[in-house]
Amino acid sequence: MIFFRSLNLFLFAICTGFVLAVDVNLDIKPTLKNQKIQKEIIKKVKEDHFFKVNNIEEINNIFHQKLIESLDPSKVYFTKLEFEQYGNNLNDDIFDLNNSFKILNQYFNRLIEATSYQIEILKDFDFDFTKSEYIDVYSDDNEWKSSFAELRKEWFLLTKNDLLNEILDEDLSDETDIKQTIIDRYERRIRRIMQRTNEDYFSIIMNNFTSQFDPHSAYLSPKSAEDFDMQMSLSLEGIGALLGIEDDYAKVVSLVPGGPAAKSNQLSPDDRIVSIRQAYEEKSTDVVGWRIDEIVKLIRGDAGTEVVLEIMPSKSLESSERKFVTLVREEVHLEEQAAKSKIINIDSDSRNYRVGIIELPAFYIDFNAWRERDPNFRSSSRDVEDILKSFNKNDVDAVLVDLRGNSGGSLYEANKLTGLFVASGATVQVKESSGNIRPWGDGRAKQIWKKPIAVLVDRYSASASEIFAGAIQDYKRGIVIGHRTFGKGTVQRLDDLSSGQIKITESKFYRVSGSSTQAKGIEPDIVLPSSWDIEETGESALDESLPWDTIRPIRHRIYNLDDTAIQRASENHIDRLTKDPNMQYILKVREKYDQRKNKKELSLNIDERKKDKLDRRLWILNTENSRRNLLNIEVFNTYDDMEAFREEIDSEEISLENDFLLNESKNIIIDYLKFSSQLIAANQN
Repeated sequence: MIFFRSLNLFLFAICTGFVLAVDVNLDIKPTLKNQKIQKEIIKKVKEDHFFKVNNIEEINNIFHQKLIESLDPSKVYFTKLEFEQYGNNLNDDIFDLNNSFKILNQYFNRLIEATSYQIEILKDFDFDFTKSEYIDVYSDDNEWKSSFAELRKEWFLLTKNDLLNEILDEDLSDETDIKQTIIDRYERRIRRIMQRTNEDYFSIIMNNFTSQFDPHSAYLSPKSAEDFDMQMSLSLEGIGALLGIEDDYAKVVSLVPGGPAAKSNQLSPDDRIVSIRQAYEEKSTDVVGWRIDEIVKLIRGDAGTEVVLEIMPSKSLESSERKFVTLVREEVHLEEQAAKSKIINIDSDSRNYRVGIIELPAFYIDFNAWRERDPNFRSSSRDVEDILKSFNKNDVDAVLVDLRGNSGGSLYEANKLTGLFVASGATVQVKESSGNIRPWGDGRAKQIWKKPIAVLVDRYSASASEIFAGAIQDYKRGIVIGHRTFGKGTVQRLDDLSSGQIKITESKFYRVSGSSTQAKGIEPDIVLPSSWDIEETGESALDESLPWDTIRPIRHRIYNLDDTAIQRASENHIDRLTKDPNMQYILKVREKYDQRKNKKELSLNIDERKKDKLDRRLWILNTENSRRNLLNIEVFNTYDDMEAFREEIDSEEISLENDFLLNESKNIIIDYLKFSSQLIAANQN
């Protein structure tokens, strides 16, 4: 067994005949300033966190092993013995910062070592892609390797897979150029590591510490313009997406409502950016391994200019899958985030129904105009109020509020919007770390809409969206349809430290029924099918997320929502799941997704991978064409034709034809109207 004892390391490559010597020289140490801020952070967490932390010594005892697990989740850089040597820390009210820095030095030096090895084998080794060889792609059950030789074997397979992914990219053909592309990425990784500073180390350590209490508490260093949380604001300019870094890739964290990325309908959270090309350039710039600020500089540009992103789609289970997305840069204005509406006329059972659809991408407010007391300031509640008044004038029978992808915004606006449907009353309860509970609502609200309402949500509906949907459900004012929501039920505040700031979870949201929105989110009254596993994301998927709990309910009005009509509408929905081509399509895609996501190994045989890629595309094309045949719609000749059609769909338009879940939600609200009117007529007779 070879251990990490010296700064001058000699790596012995497996299955090759060469030796690579690497000089590694990262030996960053903590300062007295670091130790002072560490004590301040621990004191803040113990005294001010929502859950009073009484087991700080227990957390400190296992912290260093937790730190290693966060640095090396796939267990390919530390051996079992190296991991275990940090498992016997003394119980104390403060963890050993010297050991923490030692771990990071060891990790980054090992990463340089591994990456240098990968560069060397790319230069000198001819990979055999005809062998029956596999790489582990399911890290949850990985064990720590017992020897350094086992680690090197993993590095070899990772390199081979990186090369194969690029070879399978249809836009690349010359293997020599492909190898150089990957070598460039690896060299950028090493340069980025060598630029690490004391402040970078300390931020990593303290953010790992705060994450032991909940996933939203964090330490923000003074140099946080280079930190992810502060970098996000820069990425708003240009394409309207929040970006982070994960495993050398720039990752889409979320999309800004009304921005170019959201309007394109081509980007999704967790998509990874491989390369960037300006409209006037012939060749894309590979950005794997770049710093986030360098990537942002390429994405930003003058309004009206184009930028082309090469994307690895997040929902694809094939790592070689790529697509190119062309976006026109623009500044995101409030008007582009504003609520949109459409009235749909439906003839059913010899009667015409009018359903008003409101698409609300965010709970927005023009704070500047509001502070200046401009009587005409824009806000989500004001815009929706105008829409509802228009619906009343046009004899709309029911409203469907679409909150899919709405990650929240202003709590004030969530309260105001709820008041348009339930009049005055509490909307949410807020429990502080002190134990005090206070209700929030709009005591002067005037109910604008008195007819039936349904709220459509998905896994990305969070925070203020959950408050609104939860209030509509608790007041029994309407039906909640869709997927279980994100489950973000905590509130953070920023406190200054002697250097930097700490974002700490200080309070928690509870519905008027007393149920928390934390972790569980809002469970829909009628659940719609999903083409992917929503449990893979959301608050409950985050490590150390705070638990769901309850408090005492607060008095609130209960409306006369027709439970029997909801039950019958739900039964009709279940029946459509087996008959409707659109619902069947979603269920088939989900079944295929589940089959592929449970794969634990990925072949490194090029013919197997090519066949798998072609088979997957053929399956997607045939499944889509089967749906279109049943609906008497023209089918696609090729997979590329299908993709080109999807790219041309206008995501800004409310479209039942292309939005299967919105169309099904419309069917549900129509069924509710029919059954409730039938029940009223029966009761009158």
